[in-house]
Amino acid sequence: DGDLSGNYGGEDIWVVKTGADGVLQWQHNFGGSADERAEDIIQTFDGGYVVAGYSRSSDGDVGGNNGAYDYWVLKLNTSGAILWSHNYGGTDADLAREILETADGGLMVAGTSFSSNGNVGSNNGICDFWLLKLDAAGNQQWSRVYGGLSYDEAESICQSADGGYVVAGLSRSSIGGGGGTNIDNIWVLHTDASGNLLWQRQYGGIGIEQAFSVLQASD
Repeated sequence: DGDLSGNYGGEDIWVVKTGADGVLQWQHNFGGSADERAEDIIQTFDGGYVVAGYSRSSDGDVGGNNGAYDYWVLKLNTSGAILWSHNYGGTDADLAREILETADGGLMVAGTSFSSNGNVGSNNGICDFWLLKLDAAGNQQWSRVYGGLSYDEAESICQSADGGYVVAGLSRSSIGGGGGTNIDNIWVLHTDASGNLLWQRQYGGIGIEQAFSVLQASD
């Protein structure tokens, strides 16, 4: 009720467009009979929007489910209508955190995967950083996981000037893929344009450190 046009069941993704004065111009909710959550939205070069989050539904706007939560990506037109919708994942939870439009016109989704099958393909421990490269229509181009034996959760991604990607999040795995510390460190990694690892670093002390955003500085 209120400003919402309806609900499919459980939690839906809700996208709201306002004017510069904050007055509502349009709103749409998207989902199925289970739970969906949005984590990130960008405006694409064509003036539309792409939303990234995760879904447990296999009906309504979603259309399918691989098991537990899947990455869910929706492409919207300038009025918020769905142009396409795809879910990606394996039989365990896969949680998308951030999406960007890449220099080649495609999309890159960063998040965390507990799966070892489906679109993900493998798993190094409990959960890994998962990068999913898509073309402009949402078709998968490649998939990469990075992590050690414990928890590794990606939160943010940017495309670097060399065409590669920098990902930041948290890790409980020791550098080199050994046993976990049970304490979160910031983990940053840099890949080339195809997802091959160029370098990775952990940062932290004896307590908990977690990164939630990354960007390339002017230097």
